[in-house]
Amino acid sequence: MQSIRALSFPSPQYLVLMMIVYIFECASCITSFTHRDYMINSNVIKQQMLAYYLDTSPQGVEITNTWNRIMLEKSCCGFDGPQDWISYGSKFRSLYTENDAPWPYWCCTRDANFQLVNQQGCLLGYPSFINSQGCSSHIVHAINSYTWGISWFGFAILMWTMLVLFVTMYHYTTLS
Repeated sequence: MQSIRALSFPSPQYLVLMMIVYIFECASCITSFTHRDYMINSNVIKQQMLAYYLDTSPQGVEITNTWNRIMLEKSCCGFDGPQDWISYGSKFRSLYTENDAPWPYWCCTRDANFQLVNQQGCLLGYPSFINSQGCSSHIVHAINSYTWGISWFGFAILMWTMLVLFVTMYHYTTLS
């Protein structure tokens, strides 16, 4: 009978290891949720945009391509708006003076073929030729969608794991 019990039920060491794994899962679920707050409530996204937009490093090229795509697809400009490119020091500002290009051309309104509607009007800042809305709402929405999904999925796994651990511990203590 002892050999059947040894094969049927996990050892106390296994239960302890499972509890340790469970605690780490709890920590990762909490970290996912709190990292969302860090990304949204801090200026880290704007700082990366200003530091790496048009930078020639691999990270700069990737960030530039991402910002260009977001500004084109969502018809927005910068993080909070076109003033980001004027009000803050940036890699973009070090390459172009305010007279040459106050903001990237990706901030200019485009027609259905993605051609600039009026480049001169955009450079002068006419409201009908520049996307005055910042991209922050789109970026925050994307971050929220991913982190909430990860957090809730992790929470669901934790609830299932807790149930399995409690049942296993009950059977182990009752039947031993």
